Amino acid sequence: MKKVFFIGLLFLLGLFVMTAAAAPEVPADGLKMDRVKKVVVFNHSTHADLKCVDCHHPVNEVEDYRSCATAGCHDNLDQKDKSVNSYYQAFHKAKGAKFETCVSCHTKAAGNDRDKKRELAGCAKSKCHPS
Repeated sequence: MKKVFFIGLLFLLGLFVMTAAAAPEVPADGLKMDRVKKVVVFNHSTHADLKCVDCHHPVNEVEDYRSCATAGCHDNLDQKDKSVNSYYQAFHKAKGAKFETCVSCHTKAAGNDRDKKRELAGCAKSKCHPS
């Protein structure tokens, strides 16, 4: 009986360690996203009700928590570029994106409230671009 209990305990401990190792480390608040004209200071804590994969979409069917601007991802910094590799579009495309973007999510969260929409998804004096 002790052997079965001990083996079960080891199994649960191993499962816990594997789960903890697979979870991404969340960056501290104040993450500067400065690859566009208007710098955005991103705080993970204000998005704690989301799952990581809501923003860090799967790549080739696998969860991927790297930076959006990682080489080969959204690494084209030209704001006029409309391709899937556009850093600007990865955050700003409001409609028709394969995955949720900041603007599409904020627009959905604001609903029909115009002031809330301006606050969450506006270009100037918004939560993303306060200045």
